Amino acid sequence: MARQRSDRLIRHAGRGGHLAGFTLVELVMVIALAGLVAVMIGSVLSRPMQGFVDQSRRAELVDLAATALNRMARDVRLAVPNSVRVSADGNAIELLLIQTGPTNPDFSGAARYRPNRMGSEVLRFAETAPANCTSSVTGGACNVIELLAPGFDPAGARWMVVYNIGSEAGGSPVAGANVWAPANPGVITPTGTNFSVAGTAGGETQIVLDLPGSAGEFAFAFESPQRRVYFAEAVVGYRCNPSTGQLVRYSYTQLLGAVPATPPADSNPSLLANNVTGCTFLYQPVEPDQPVTNVRAGLVSMTLQLAQEGESLQLLQQVHVDNAP
Repeated sequence: MARQRSDRLIRHAGRGGHLAGFTLVELVMVIALAGLVAVMIGSVLSRPMQGFVDQSRRAELVDLAATALNRMARDVRLAVPNSVRVSADGNAIELLLIQTGPTNPDFSGAARYRPNRMGSEVLRFAETAPANCTSSVTGGACNVIELLAPGFDPAGARWMVVYNIGSEAGGSPVAGANVWAPANPGVITPTGTNFSVAGTAGGETQIVLDLPGSAGEFAFAFESPQRRVYFAEAVVGYRCNPSTGQLVRYSYTQLLGAVPATPPADSNPSLLANNVTGCTFLYQPVEPDQPVTNVRAGLVSMTLQLAQEGESLQLLQQVHVDNAP
């Protein structure tokens, strides 16, 4: 009876404006309703929030894959003509990178030349006195080439390439007709050749070749109809390893007959992308049965697969290659 009178007193006081309160039943009902509203709000917002997280993850993977593919595409476009090659398992691609420089990084390693022997379009070099060769260059030096490029800088170049037709026999490079099979005569100077500038005059640059070995002689196998010459600085490769989830870029200074199974020693592999679950490289040269032609092209297809926290994607990029040597 006392509790009932107290409850009536509280209610009466509340109506009078002096005291207010609520019962335990009202409190439980408010808590239950608030929980119900929270559950409804959570169920409504969970899907958009999860979608936002998934979209952010996909955007990150797309950005990572696109950056890697664009980096590879840039190197493919700067490759010596007919030097792109793919490993047998399709997980690696290599190329001979044209020399780059700070003044003109995209085209500094290519130029046109003048023949350096009288009565011949084929370039020949010998570390002998001018009187012992039929040199046609200014000054009569036997180990000099004249480039129609004022201010040409061969710094960083390791090889000179003329009319690389990229011939193969049974899937292997043909000696003397492919940069991956050096010979004398051939399409690429011997490894260890040093290049320096002898002088610049009349819009031309004289490049001196210091050939390795005791013989000190080298001749190119073919003449270039366009008199085009390329200077290369390194072999650049990309290889993906799904077991480690990595795509790496590496470079080295040897001319190997085939793509190595792993990046060679001292090739300084650098991580280009992680979370890689697979990749495929494919190179399709145009007119493979006609290796000698003035106009050739190729198509490089690069497929990269990435996955992260249940989200996966696959990107494909194709690069057209100008293989006119």
